[in-house]
Order: sequence, then C-alpha cells, then structure tokens
Amino acid sequence: MTTRLFAMLLAVLAATGAARAAAPQNPSAACIQRTMKALEASTAQNPAHVRVLFYGQSITAQAWTKIVQKRLAERYPTVRFEFRNAAIGGYTSNVLVRTADHDLYPWYPDLLFFHVYGPMDKYEEIVQRVRERTSAEIVLWTSHLNIVSKDKPDQVNTSHDERAVQIRAVAPKYRCMLIDLREKWRRHLTANNIAVKDLLSDAVHLNPQGCELYARLIEEELVRRPELGDDPAAAGTITTVPAGGADVAHGPDGRLTLRFTGNRVLAVSDGSGAAGAKATLLLDGKPMEGVKELWAITRPSVGPAKIWMPAVNHVAFDRPPVEEDWTLTCLGDSTPDGKKIHFKLQGGVTGDDGEGWSTERFVSRSGRAILEPPDWRIAWTLGYRKATLPEGFKVTWRSYPLFARVYEPQPAGTRTLLLQGCANQAHTLTLIPQGGKLGIGAFVVHAPATGQAQPAGR
Repeated sequence: MTTRLFAMLLAVLAATGAARAAAPQNPSAACIQRTMKALEASTAQNPAHVRVLFYGQSITAQAWTKIVQKRLAERYPTVRFEFRNAAIGGYTSNVLVRTADHDLYPWYPDLLFFHVYGPMDKYEEIVQRVRERTSAEIVLWTSHLNIVSKDKPDQVNTSHDERAVQIRAVAPKYRCMLIDLREKWRRHLTANNIAVKDLLSDAVHLNPQGCELYARLIEEELVRRPELGDDPAAAGTITTVPAGGADVAHGPDGRLTLRFTGNRVLAVSDGSGAAGAKATLLLDGKPMEGVKELWAITRPSVGPAKIWMPAVNHVAFDRPPVEEDWTLTCLGDSTPDGKKIHFKLQGGVTGDDGEGWSTERFVSRSGRAILEPPDWRIAWTLGYRKATLPEGFKVTWRSYPLFARVYEPQPAGTRTLLLQGCANQAHTLTLIPQGGKLGIGAFVVHAPATGQAQPAGR
C-alpha cells in the first residue's frame, strides 16, 4: 500500500469512532425512527426482529453494505437482524422496476436501503410501490463523486448533480430518510486533500478505502433521535395485537379470529401450544389458495455465459399459482444470438404449459406464467459475453405462497408469517384449531401508509 493510500485509510478509520457524534443533524432521520426505536429498545429478554434489505445495482452490491451490516449488528447485539442484499449489477431503474416484483415487495423489509441510477421516473415508481405495498422505512441517498472515465482520471462526472436534486425531491414526497452523501463525500475529499479518483477502482466503483468511507457516511446517520418525534405511521404501521385483546375473538371451539387492517400478519408464539395441535386458516372466511395477491414468484435464474443477471427479468401470472418449480427450456430452432428464442414451459405440478417465442407476449395455458418480450435478457447477455446460446439452455423459477395453509405451535418467541399481500384494508383472519391449544401470544399486523397493495403478478 502506498503512503498516500495508507494515509487515506487512516483518515477514514480515525473519523469512524466519532462519526455519529460529529455528523450534522439530519431532520429526515425522523423517517426511520420506528426502526431506530425498536433497535434501541431491544433486550436479550425481548429482542427486536428487524429485516433489512439493500436494493439497487452494482454500487449497492459492493462491500460497504457488509460493513454497515456488521456495524449495526455490533451496535445492537440483541437484535435479531435479517440482512439481505438483492442488488443486481448493471440494472438501472427502468430494469430494476421489473425485478422488484420478485426481489423487493415479497421480502417486505422493515428497513430498505435503496440507490440506483437510471431514469428518475422509474426510480420514483419503485419508491412509490414500496410505500403502497409495504410498511418499510426507506433510506435514500445521493450518489458519490466519480470520474468521467479512467482515461480522464482528473475530470469529475457532473452528470449526477442534477440527479441529486431530483433525489432530494423524491425523499420528502414519500417520507424517506435522505442522506446527502454526494455533498458529504465532496466535503470529505476537500478536507482531507483526496482526489475523486483515489477512492475508486474504475470510473465509478469503489475501492476498499471508498467502501470504508461510503459505509461511514451512511451508518453515522442511522441514529435514534427522539426529539424529532415518533411518527410510526410515516411508512405505515406495525402493530402488535395481543391474542387476548379486543381485536381477537375467541370461539367456543378454540378458534381465533383477528380483526385487522393491513396487508401482512405474523403470529408470535408464547410457547404454550399443545404438541400435535394445528390450525387451518381463512382470510375473510375463505381459503387463501385462490387469492392471487397472496402468491409470489422468485427471481428467475441467471442467464448463460456465467452472467450474474437473470435470464428473464419478470414473470407475471393471471391465475393464482400453485407451489411448484418451473422450467423454461430453449429449443433447437432458437437463434444462436438469443434474439429469437423458441421455448417450452413446464411446471412441476402444472405440467406442460405451452410453447412460445421470446419476441412475442407469452401467456401459458394455465395462466400461471406470463412473459413480455422486453423482459428477456439472454440476447443482451450473449452479446456482452460474445457467446452463443447453449443447447437446451434452461431458466428456472418457483411460485410460492405468501401465506400459511396450516399453523402449528412453535417455540416461544417464534414469528410465523400467516399472510402477506392482501388488499390494504379491513379483514378478518381466522385460525381453526385441531388437537389443542395453538399457543399464539400475539399477532403483528403491517399496514402500508398509502394506497392499496397491488397484486404481485401484475
């Protein structure tokens, strides 16, 4: 390591210890106070459960996210974090808006870190959909400084300055925390006499020193600020409903009926359930298998030539799916460049479900799979890799329920997803037991702040 790089790393590390105390007060931190309050209140006896998702493209896939995760886990050792990074390198907002139906909304984070380049209308559309479909608190930030190209290492790319203005407008519109990382980055470089290129591995991606700084500038603003006031409804509500409370009716046969408004419900076990007991579930008095909104599809598998991107960006459905694995097989009369692919589709339960071409809209015979021509990524992949379509290439995905068909007693403190994705309105959820007590101590109900949740298959 050169003396200059070593000095840069020391500057970043030395600042980390006092970073949160020295960070300027950010009033938009009010938009993550539900999460921060839960983190601060967590104890070994009553741990908080927090799901954290990082979503975007290659910058959001870099090592700085692991640093932030590590530091949050160290700051809050009793919290039961679920961290996930679903970023896709090279996917700008106009593409990510499609994959989000598989990656983002079904995972339903408590806290979302989101950054992506690309058209701002699609960027805003993703943020809006998070607000409509989940109760996640959202952290947005402006982009770091980068250079025009490696051939012009001293020329700063100013094209993202206008984008920063637009991001600053989107954040308050949807009650998101805004971290003005671009200005903080600029000030840090000036104060420490560091060139923009010195924190980059190429024209835009971060080197290890850049990742350290990026992580610090994000993590130092994740603080509890009670003086800002607690507005738990800013991102939607997360409400704990005791099983013995007024919103839970108890039938003579032991059934429980929860009255709730929202689109996601979990059961929290108190550990008192009877061995061998189980319960069937009804939403608004009906089985949930036939409710299309309560189903999701995994991100399709990656494309050929050892690419990291999915072969197909989006799979929709017209009819309620069933839980099964799907296989799309490219047939021999497809073009080698992947621009016109003839394929057949088969579901593990559905069976043969039709043939189609990548150049035409495809609706499977069952209505459980819909593919649009712009969502195919294979031709781009083959061109990028200078490769040809492998014989019999397969794309796979899985359709799965966002509900529990049967609830069985769990160890104390266990949280079980009962349903997710229904319209964000008033409902009843009924658990009909067999074989004894279910041992549910409470329900946790999530309700988005705005709008009605849109079906995952659209």
